[in-house]
Amino acid sequence: MKVIGPAGAAGATTLFVGLSMLFFPQSAMAADSDWRPVYDVAMRWINFIILVAVIVKYGREPIKDFLRLQKGDVVSQIDALDKEKVRILGEIKAAKRQGVENQARFKELKDRLIAQGETRKKQFIAQAKRQSAIMLEETRRKMANRIVQEKASLKMELLDFAMDQALERLPELITDRDSRRFLDDYMRSLQS
Repeated sequence: MKVIGPAGAAGATTLFVGLSMLFFPQSAMAADSDWRPVYDVAMRWINFIILVAVIVKYGREPIKDFLRLQKGDVVSQIDALDKEKVRILGEIKAAKRQGVENQARFKELKDRLIAQGETRKKQFIAQAKRQSAIMLEETRRKMANRIVQEKASLKMELLDFAMDQALERLPELITDRDSRRFLDDYMRSLQS
């Protein structure tokens, strides 16, 4: 024998009242002449209860199967999203690690470039000093040559000036006797 619980008893009572109103509407209207709104409300509830009973009776298993299927789909989607989350977090960690490595590499490259720049700077300075020393030495040599040339030119000009002066004054100062003595001295020097 099947025992009906309190929920089942209330449902059965409601079903009985609803069916009696459906099949015997005159009993509902005997009490009051304004029975139609109450009848409509009661019929809506009865229809709702019948619909729920049909859905529970014939739709319980398909709804349970549908919900299980949906649960499995949701679980698989959650698992897929968790895997995607783990993959993305791994990529983020790898990107952060790569960023740290890139910063270290950038600092190392920067330090190396600065060291190379300092070395090149020192080389340029040394080369400039060598070139300036060469240029100074060459300028000194040119100046020494120029001084020698100017001294020679000055000597030649002085010699020309002295010769011109001598040619002007000597004929007046040298006599025939002096000329003979110079000639004798010259002949003696040739003989010795």
